[in-house]
Amino acid sequence: MTKTRWSLAAAALFLVLTAAPIVGQAQSLVAGADAGTSAGAPTNDPAASAAAARRKAEHARIARERAALAAGRQQDEAACYKRFAVEDCLRGVRVKVREVESVLRTQEVELNDAERREKAAERLRAIEEKQNAVPPLPSAGKKGDAKVRKAQPGPDEVQTQHDHAAQQRAKQQQERAQAQATEQASRAASNAERAAKTRERHAEALKAAKERRARVEKASADAAAQGHKPAAPLPVPDL
Repeated sequence: MTKTRWSLAAAALFLVLTAAPIVGQAQSLVAGADAGTSAGAPTNDPAASAAAARRKAEHARIARERAALAAGRQQDEAACYKRFAVEDCLRGVRVKVREVESVLRTQEVELNDAERREKAAERLRAIEEKQNAVPPLPSAGKKGDAKVRKAQPGPDEVQTQHDHAAQQRAKQQQERAQAQATEQASRAASNAERAAKTRERHAEALKAAKERRARVEKASADAAAQGHKPAAPLPVPDL
C-alpha cells in the first residue's frame, strides 16, 4: 500500500511538471489580450470608442478566465491522483475544461468578428470621404456621365461586398479554431498516453521486485527446512 502511494505521488509530480508550461502560456495570454486590444486605431466617434472599450474589457476577461481555467485544471488533475478512480476523475476534469473553453472561444470569435466589421466599415467610410473630396471630372456629354455613374458602386453593392468579405473571414477564423482545438486534443491524448505508460512501467517494476523477493524468501524457507543456514534476503530496490 505504501508503494502504491509513492507511485501515485510520482505520477502527480509528473502531471504538475507537464502542466506548468500551460499555466505560463495562459498567463501570457492575459498580457497579450491587454496589449492587443489597446493597439486599435483611434476614432473620433464616441459610440465606436465605447464599443471598442467594451470589447477590450471582454478580451481581458476572457484571457483571465482562460488563465484561471488552466490553473484550476492543474489543481484538479493533481487532486485526481490522490483518489482511487484516477482515470474517471481525470475524464471529468477534462470534459469540464472543454465545455468552458468552448464557451470562451465562441465569445472570442464573436468579439473578433465585431472588430473586423467595424474596421471594414471604417475603411469604407474613409474611401467614401476620399472620393467625395476629389472634384468631379469634366463632363464629356451624356455618354461620359453614364460611364462615371456606372463605375461607382451603389450602397447595396458595397454592403454585399462587405458581407461577403466578412463571411470569408469568419469561415477562416472558424477553420483556424477547429485546427487549434484538434491540435490541443491530440497533445492532451499524447500526454495521457505517456502518463499511462509511465504508470504501467512502474507497476511492472514493482511486480518484478515482489516476485524476486518471494523467490528469495521461498529459497530461504526451503534451506531452513533442510537444516541449512538461510541466505540473507535481497534488499528491495528503490523505485
